[in-house]
Amino acid sequence: MQCAGCSGKTYPGTLRVKAMGFSCYTKKGQISCNGSPCQSQKTGQKAADYTRRTISKSIQRTQRNQRRSCGCRARAIIVKKKDELNLKGPLIGHFKLKVKKAVVTIINNAISQGLTQKQSCEIFGIIPRKFRRWLDPKPVRTRTAWNKILEHERNAIEDSAWEPELIGKPVSHIFVHGHDSGKFFASFSTVYRTLKAKNMVEPKKHWHRKTPYISAHSLLDEGFSLLCYDGSQFRTDSGIILWAIPVMILPQRYLLHIGHSLNGVSSGDLTQSVKEAYALIPEHLTTKVIAHSDRGSAMKASSTKRVIKELLGAPVHYGRPHTPDDQAWIEAFIKTLKYHRDAPQSFKLVDDILQWLKRIPDIYNNDPHSSLSYVTPLQALSGQKEVILNQRKQNLAEARMLRYTAWKANHSIMLPAASEVVTHSN
Repeated sequence: MQCAGCSGKTYPGTLRVKAMGFSCYTKKGQISCNGSPCQSQKTGQKAADYTRRTISKSIQRTQRNQRRSCGCRARAIIVKKKDELNLKGPLIGHFKLKVKKAVVTIINNAISQGLTQKQSCEIFGIIPRKFRRWLDPKPVRTRTAWNKILEHERNAIEDSAWEPELIGKPVSHIFVHGHDSGKFFASFSTVYRTLKAKNMVEPKKHWHRKTPYISAHSLLDEGFSLLCYDGSQFRTDSGIILWAIPVMILPQRYLLHIGHSLNGVSSGDLTQSVKEAYALIPEHLTTKVIAHSDRGSAMKASSTKRVIKELLGAPVHYGRPHTPDDQAWIEAFIKTLKYHRDAPQSFKLVDDILQWLKRIPDIYNNDPHSSLSYVTPLQALSGQKEVILNQRKQNLAEARMLRYTAWKANHSIMLPAASEVVTHSN
């Protein structure tokens, strides 16, 4: 039975719908069998592609921002870690194994946070090839020296150390015993290392000072005066040696006396020179005087220390060990004594040396001294140093004001008058 208004004729579109199903169209803009418009397959595919492309771009942008923030964070961490290792600039040269491991760890952490190996190495300042070499170092091949001591020689050294006549003796005795007896032939350092490896060498005991060392500068800062002395030799043309023993007081740098002796400086010669110099010290300086010298044999003699302590009422202050030119005030004067502009080039007789030793105190004490701000030692000893320096300072200030006044007068003459400036402007 057919519907009203519908003929029994079969249309091609109806057959196509039955065969292909609903919502399946082959042409753009084709409508469905019920008359409602529908998109074509190609238009729907474009819409799906657009949606997919929009989502993928936003995800890519988010991932890019995340990588960028991670990269900035990794860069900051690399710079901070490099500063903690006290590494500056590019890594050039050799480094300790501990530093190499730390660098490898830092760069690996940066790579795990998104940076490439090349970027991490550029930020840290290391060549990528060097980083890869530190990351995977070559195994160290153990090498044996061709002249390494043999086992029977090592046993001979140990057996010799246990011999009754060598027990408790220095290592040098064992070394000599091996060469004399022919049991072993090794160097002293080899014998020492062999015995030390077996804990057969007694460790050397180092003496430590119980009280801290007080320098001579500290004594001067506390208001003490130092009596310095030393010996230096002069030689005549015929080869006779005469020793000069100068004695100086600090901080005035005043040369008190120069003693002398033939063929050497004994304790008696030294104490005699100190006594003669002490008699020339002004009375106001004798209350706080301390003797200062190096650690020469005559200076450290018990008789010298006893006499000077009785004379000054204080023990002798010595310089630091093994530093004879430490705080070398007296050594600087000895150089002046030998190479002064008025010093003779040579001495024919001993009497010529004695004549020069008598002349030099007056010359030296009246010469301006650089360490005294170019005041003579005699002026410093008499207490005129501060007065002279203040007067010089005042003279310089007055001269400066005179120069400024002269400059100001010349400058005002060179400038045009105010009336001339107004006339030219009109």
